[in-house]
Amino acid sequence: MKGWGDPREKLCYFSKLLSDLRINTGSEGNLSLRSPYGFFITPSGRLKTELTPKDIAFIDWDGKTITGKPSSEWGLHYKAYLKNPKIKAIIHGHPPYLLTLDAFNFDFHSFKHPEASIILPKMTSLCFLPPGSESLWEFSGNLLINYQIVILKGHGVVARGESLEEAMNFILLLEKLCQLEYLRSFRKAIP
Repeated sequence: MKGWGDPREKLCYFSKLLSDLRINTGSEGNLSLRSPYGFFITPSGRLKTELTPKDIAFIDWDGKTITGKPSSEWGLHYKAYLKNPKIKAIIHGHPPYLLTLDAFNFDFHSFKHPEASIILPKMTSLCFLPPGSESLWEFSGNLLINYQIVILKGHGVVARGESLEEAMNFILLLEKLCQLEYLRSFRKAIP
């Protein structure tokens, strides 16, 4: 793994990686890393494949933007960090297979693949709340106290971890399970 001196470089790297893996597209999704004085977060309205360290915003523990133009979901990260000091990193993504299954009202606790046992105890869902809303920030922050993965119905997913690697691993595993479930369902539909 790369040696990371600057957390902003790490956020840029993982933002690009999530785009390359088709978890996020264009400017969607956001990532953050805790620091002693607040947190670094990806910016609003910027292509995640093109970010540089100078694009990364910083928000202090009073909720004040110190540098940059933070993601419109900055409050989700802020509330989660305040409610659970163990959280070191947060990723919010829009994985396409997850969103597809969600559109068909799939029960995300009914995966058939054995790997699901790794994440099911760490995962919960939240009913649809408008993106960028105070209610989304508050309720998802509450759920991230006890869960590492929260499926945001009609929206995407948020995962927390002790590192960006851990949060990303949860999202990638969940998206793989969604893809397998989708393909299994598609196969059943073929006569």
